[in-house]
Amino acid sequence: MDERQTTCYLWINDRNISTKIFSLIGIRKKRKFQNMTLISKKSFFISFLLFVIVAFSSLAHTDTTNPIVKARMEAMKELAKSMKYLSKVSRGTLPFETEAIVEIFNAIENNASNTQELFSVYAIDPTSEAGTEIWENFEDFTKKAQSLESIAHELALTVNAKDQLQSAMMALGSSCKSCHSKYRN
Repeated sequence: MDERQTTCYLWINDRNISTKIFSLIGIRKKRKFQNMTLISKKSFFISFLLFVIVAFSSLAHTDTTNPIVKARMEAMKELAKSMKYLSKVSRGTLPFETEAIVEIFNAIENNASNTQELFSVYAIDPTSEAGTEIWENFEDFTKKAQSLESIAHELALTVNAKDQLQSAMMALGSSCKSCHSKYRN
């Protein structure tokens, strides 16, 4: 076993499940994970899922030929990178710096504001995860993007401490999920 690997125990529905997690996720000791609160455990799982999504989405986008679809995919990849950065700060892997956090929230807001324009033209590609439901219910889709934009704007104005970051990430994640569950294949 590589010395960078560590064993930790994840609690899911009150059952102990032994799982190997690599140190790049940020867990070094079993005790550290045991002492996490329920909210920080949720934050960890959200962070881990975002890491996996970013890792695999970068592979999927290399074969995209349609420039419209490629621009959309790049925008979504930027959103995922922003969320990954926030999760690293939330976990303590990166330091909390108010200016950097505000910049990330502003980037999310800007990206969300461009969503309507990016998806205004019906264009699909086999490598894209965008569902055709987007154009069938474009008004709802744009409302969800506007919701993400306003949440990010509000968070940029209000989050000024690390302890506020977990709830901020949950609000952003919830907004992302509301759209992805309906419009993403």
